[in-house]
Amino acid sequence: MAAAMDVVRPKPGLLSGRRGRGTALRVGVVLSAIALVAFAVRAIGIARADQATAVERSSVLTDVVRRGDLLRQVPAQGTLVPEHVTWLSATSAGRVARIAVRPGAEVEPDTVVLVLANADLELAALEADRAAATAEAALVSLDVKSDADNVAAAAAAATLRRELAHANDARATADRLADAGLLSGLERADTTTKAAVLGDRLTGEEARMRVLTSGRARQLAAQRTEVARLRDIAAFARGRVAALEVRAGTRGIVQDIALESGQWVAVGAQLARIAEPGRLKGDLRVSEAEAADVRRGLPVRFEHGGATFRGRVERVDPAVAKGTVRLEVLIDDALPPGVRADQAATAWIEIETLTNVLHVARPAGALPRVRADVFRVSPDGRGATRTTVQLGRASAREIEIASGLAEGDTVVVSDVAVPSDVPHLRFK
Repeated sequence: MAAAMDVVRPKPGLLSGRRGRGTALRVGVVLSAIALVAFAVRAIGIARADQATAVERSSVLTDVVRRGDLLRQVPAQGTLVPEHVTWLSATSAGRVARIAVRPGAEVEPDTVVLVLANADLELAALEADRAAATAEAALVSLDVKSDADNVAAAAAAATLRRELAHANDARATADRLADAGLLSGLERADTTTKAAVLGDRLTGEEARMRVLTSGRARQLAAQRTEVARLRDIAAFARGRVAALEVRAGTRGIVQDIALESGQWVAVGAQLARIAEPGRLKGDLRVSEAEAADVRRGLPVRFEHGGATFRGRVERVDPAVAKGTVRLEVLIDDALPPGVRADQAATAWIEIETLTNVLHVARPAGALPRVRADVFRVSPDGRGATRTTVQLGRASAREIEIASGLAEGDTVVVSDVAVPSDVPHLRFK
């Protein structure tokens, strides 16, 4: 067996003391590192803050808070379009044979705008005319024939009446002779039979005359109806051919003809657009957010160059398209010189006038009825301090101050690119 070895063990008190001193040392190093990092971050933040708050005075726009009336306006963009527009459409298919006028031309109701060609329609019109002429000839033939039948029946009835009259005379004579014993009974009966037969024949012929007369009236009426129907068809076919000459149908100015010679157009295709001269309206759009206060009847102010003219909202589209709402605005004033159809238009819709309120130019990005931070310029004008204000109702260019500012305060209204935690601006 191996000899046992003695192992030297450290004293418990000595080891515990070394471990405690090591732990304290590590904690101290960590706390020192945290302090250094915090100091560095603070130094960097102070440096950044000092750098962000220094702004050029010339790059900052300011406005003074004032008390008075505020006209709430909503901006609208769009075009000026004709108030009354007539679209010419093709009532028949055809090929464009000739364009008689061009956009910008003044036209009257009977002015030919363009001419179409369609050989099938012309052939159909000729066939319809031929059918109507054939029906008219049949009517004449029926009239002559039925009239001749009636005349023949009347003549036959007249002949029978004469024969019946002679037969009646012969029967009367035979009756007298037979009563005198001068004529046999057989001869007397023969005259009676002849008179009866002729009477029956006359009765039948008179009935035939009545049938011919009433039948003639019905036959002629039916044929006249057929002639009228075929005449209408022929007139309609001729109208389609005549419609190949497309006329304006109204007085105005040709706005657009989106066709070229030789082009084929289908039934219902739009051929030209004609506008009544001198009458325009605004086809405008406002943003979905600002359309909530827009309603029918509100006044509208248009700006065109250095001139202005006014109108009123006639219709507000109930639907939203691509974040905007469409408006139709009727113009009340005379249009300034140079205004044309389809010209871009800038307008301001006047919502309401706020009386005796604090207001200022609308700061960049300011929304109505919210709390927001603005920079209020110091009395010496060397800097500005972040101030929280309550905004009220807004116009396109100005906004109401509900609280947080006083009359005469000057605030920064332009966009200032500084962090949200910067409390002060320093102008340089």
